[in-house]
Amino acid sequence: MKKLITVLVFTIAFSALHATSRYQHEKASEELVLNNGTKWKIDQATGNNVGRLQQIAKKFNGHKLVDYHQAGTTLQAGIDLMIKECRMQGPDHLALHKWLEPLMEQVDQLKQATNAASAKNHFSEVKKRLTLFNQYFKV
Repeated sequence: MKKLITVLVFTIAFSALHATSRYQHEKASEELVLNNGTKWKIDQATGNNVGRLQQIAKKFNGHKLVDYHQAGTTLQAGIDLMIKECRMQGPDHLALHKWLEPLMEQVDQLKQATNAASAKNHFSEVKKRLTLFNQYFKV
C-alpha cells in the first residue's frame, strides 16, 4: 500500500510539473539564422505588431533622457501587445523568440538608462534589432 501511495504521489507531482512547464516559453538559446536559406514565416498579427514597433522607432526624434524613456515605454507596450496577440507555434515561433528576446533586453535597458548618451546607445541597438527582423521573417 505504501508503495502504491508513493508511486501516486510521484506521478501527480510529475504531471503537475510537466503541465506547468508546457505553457512557459522556451528561452531562445541559439543564434538567429535563416530557415534553411529562407525566411521564417510569421502570422499577420505578429507582422502588424512588428510594423508598429518599427514605426515607433522610425518616428522617434528626441534627444533628452525623458524622450528615450518615453520611447522605451511605448516600445514595451507594443511588445506586450505582440506577445498577447501571438498565436504562433513550432520552429517559426522559436525563431521569433531568438529575435525578440534581445530586443526586449535592449528596450528594458533603454527604459532604465540613467543618462541620454547611454539611452541613445540602447535606442540605436533597438533600431538595429527592428531592422534585422525583415532579414529573417516574412508574413
